[in-house]
Amino acid sequence: MKKGFLFLVFFLAFCALNAQNPFQSTATILDKTAKKYDQLSTFSLDFKIELSAMDNKIHSFIGKLWVKKEKYYLTFEDQIMANDGQICWNYQQTNNEVTLFDAEDDEFMMFHPTQILNNWSKDYSAKWIREEKLQQKTVILLDLTPKKKTSFNTLRLFIDKETSYIQQIVMSDENGMSILYSITKFTLNTPISDEKFVFNKKVYPNVQISDMR
Repeated sequence: MKKGFLFLVFFLAFCALNAQNPFQSTATILDKTAKKYDQLSTFSLDFKIELSAMDNKIHSFIGKLWVKKEKYYLTFEDQIMANDGQICWNYQQTNNEVTLFDAEDDEFMMFHPTQILNNWSKDYSAKWIREEKLQQKTVILLDLTPKKKTSFNTLRLFIDKETSYIQQIVMSDENGMSILYSITKFTLNTPISDEKFVFNKKVYPNVQISDMR
């Protein structure tokens, strides 16, 4: 009887500890989501961006993203941003200008869900927030706080509980600015040529090139 009582005490204590500190399950969720994306050869998605200041929407636009492992190509408004694994480039149609960066200096990785999740435990502190309904899906809300100073304070992920894929991302800063990144269409393993990610000067006649490498 005494051994049974002690076992019950330790069991209840273990349950209480896990209820108070869900980090282990948070890590499991993030690792599972990262693995799901990593298993894809390619994917494409349509997205909508909403920019807000102090909860007031100030601008919105739509775009499309193609991903092949670490490479990506995205279009929105009059711009193209792409990364071929070595060079990141940003083309602006309005002034027919392209800017080239080293891939490691890419500042637009928020558009690439996989890159957010790579080595997340090294770059962020994670916190489980809650579960809620989003467009008839049950999503898990997790907050990622950068360990190093960045342009945002918090990155909130809305992860589909059933599929483990990201449905929304919200980036917030200390000044009340926020960016809502909503995925409206998600297509798995779409055939994508490597040439799509590479900047080809011949495609953009008379383009002005600013090389920041």
